[in-house]
Amino acid sequence: MIYQATQEISNYFTMRDLKHRIDDTDTLSFVELGFNGKVVKGVVIRYFSSSENNDIAVRVENFGGGTVPEEKRADVMEVLNHLNTRFRFVRFYITNAGTITLAYDLAQSTPTDALGEMCREIFIRFSQICDEAYPEVMKALWG
Repeated sequence: MIYQATQEISNYFTMRDLKHRIDDTDTLSFVELGFNGKVVKGVVIRYFSSSENNDIAVRVENFGGGTVPEEKRADVMEVLNHLNTRFRFVRFYITNAGTITLAYDLAQSTPTDALGEMCREIFIRFSQICDEAYPEVMKALWG
């Protein structure tokens, strides 16, 4: 089922010629866009909704493209904690599977007519943050 918020975001992106796809599962629907930044390439950002409220969860999953080895997790966590204080708009964390995720959640009280513009702004911010964060994360992983 495609939820209202997901459809609103898709409609807004379509009107602005932002190439994206919309899809759903049994429990949620999402809008997905890919982008290449100045530094980072092949990033996918998803806007998830799981109810008829404007409950959008924004995620970049598998940031950096791989699993953080157990022996590097402390170093990477230190960098992610630093990034969490530097970029107040997103949270960086390591999932149980060992991948890095960037996350942001919109308030459920977000007006429906503002969803598209807010999600476009988040897209711009995420692309800038990914470009700035990527070298630091990679240095912790491989440096």
